[in-house]
Amino acid sequence: MADEIYEIYPAIGIARVGNAPEAFYIGPEAAGGLPLHADGSGAAFAAGDFRDGEGRVKRQAARFRVFRRSPGQAPQEVTLDNAAIKEIRWTVHLANKKASWYCFQTSRGQHGYACNHPLRNADRLTPAERRKLNIDPGPRRIAGRDRGPVEFSRSTIPPEYAAACFPPTALKPTDIDTLGALKTDAAGRLLVLGGLGKSGTTAAEPRLANYANNDGWWDDTSDGPVRATILLDTGEAVEAKPAWVLVAPPAYAPQILNLVTLYDTVFDTAVRFLGARPDIHRHGLWKAGPGGYRPRFDSEIRPIFERGAGFPWVSPIPAGPHSFEFDKLADPSPASAELRKFYLDILRGPGQENDFESPVSATGMMPLLVGDDTVGTERDSGGFLGTSKYLRLTDTQYFFLQQWAAGHFEPGGAASFDPGHALSRAVLENCVGGPYSPGIEMTWVARNPAIYGEPFRIRARPPSAGPLSLGFDPAGGLEPGDLTRYMALPWQADFNECAAQTVEGRVMWWWPAQRPITVFQPPAAISDALSPPIPWVGDDRDSKARNFYAFPDHLEMLANWDKLGFVLDTGKLGNPRFVEVARLLARVSSKPG
Repeated sequence: MADEIYEIYPAIGIARVGNAPEAFYIGPEAAGGLPLHADGSGAAFAAGDFRDGEGRVKRQAARFRVFRRSPGQAPQEVTLDNAAIKEIRWTVHLANKKASWYCFQTSRGQHGYACNHPLRNADRLTPAERRKLNIDPGPRRIAGRDRGPVEFSRSTIPPEYAAACFPPTALKPTDIDTLGALKTDAAGRLLVLGGLGKSGTTAAEPRLANYANNDGWWDDTSDGPVRATILLDTGEAVEAKPAWVLVAPPAYAPQILNLVTLYDTVFDTAVRFLGARPDIHRHGLWKAGPGGYRPRFDSEIRPIFERGAGFPWVSPIPAGPHSFEFDKLADPSPASAELRKFYLDILRGPGQENDFESPVSATGMMPLLVGDDTVGTERDSGGFLGTSKYLRLTDTQYFFLQQWAAGHFEPGGAASFDPGHALSRAVLENCVGGPYSPGIEMTWVARNPAIYGEPFRIRARPPSAGPLSLGFDPAGGLEPGDLTRYMALPWQADFNECAAQTVEGRVMWWWPAQRPITVFQPPAAISDALSPPIPWVGDDRDSKARNFYAFPDHLEMLANWDKLGFVLDTGKLGNPRFVEVARLLARVSSKPG
């Protein structure tokens, strides 16, 4: 039918690096869910499934599907099992532009860069020199059932893509020869595998002096558009709406969720700037009050509290304040009004990015997580001034809480989504929505409405023969590498440093749901109580240092990220017990004194 629309979902997919050359799993497709096995089966995912037979970390594949949207009908997935579908031809273009981009400096750059903002590798001055800093293998194509791998390697560059470029060889400690691979499953769905977790430098003696900006370095994270051409049995070829894939570091605690997820951030942008939900926000105004939007407790309020309850499993945040009486919190009657208002007053909202004490209850505000900019760049008599010291909820999350606190909400009722959007939501709920300094999967560019062609869907620039642009022109569409170039180079440096940080004399945390701070060890017997948590990196050699939850040298994270443990729920339904599993790195004993 001429008015049918084909779309790729998830609109933004997440792959993750791993050093297993062949073994992989599929990323979780449920919020706080475990990964799926490579065959897509829902069989139980055990501790040993994070690694291959030789102990290497499996890569996380992003799985993409095609949905057909017909007028008056719910969207339906189409695969090669549908008689009307003759072929699905996938095209993906991954790239890494980190080395040719600006230096990351907390919140600077969100609204464009000043003419004097420093570049990474600033000694490379000409456009030709700077383009050579990119990793751009060109596009790759795949079609059919159970095909692949099709590698994004320097040895498989398409002859027609003359603009391809890779880093020099003989990098230390490892060369980067690929950004990943494509595969298809038995029904023709796409699987995107990212890089092997390699980072390297041209320096004779590798050093990682900065958490985000290290000249002469490359890593093999990436991002880029995902396209599909659907060949129908009528002979007609239809282009699906493109999606985007981000290749990020591993998620070591996949069942623990961030208080603010990437879905929350993208949803907030869609609501406030892209007209996605006029029932919530329209013409700059929130639909507030008793006659306004009534958030559903089960899907829009309760998750905020449940996520906070998961943090004590992966950080030293005390567990006590995170025990909630959900029957009372779900009660819209005046009997629970005081309790609802108490929680509203201690959850940090818009304009409270620099507040630690609640202005209403004289209680420390939540969450105990740092913000986008904890230290800033300008000094006063007390040190550096940050512009966003503590993490706050998104505007939309806070609006939901305001309606809830006032009693204007539905006590139950999970939100209903079409299957494509439900998949996008689930995938993004497993990612970081803040703090962004710079982050894990992507940074504050997620808040920029200009990067979206429609809610949740990145505006993709039409394919070209290259070379890739060095600038930023969202109106013309984004290119491969345009989202991850803001991230730390290499990612292991930021991943090491951003564990804990002292802000105004208080120890705060970064992203414990993605990068654990402390972990519990499995007890000898299931019935045994858990021992006190210990640092995840297992390295408190320098407990008097600024951050003893990290390795003393970022190079140690580069050497050991693949040996750290994962966090798995080994408890029973309603009685979770998250413990460290699949760890290969030996722990280092504390120094006496």
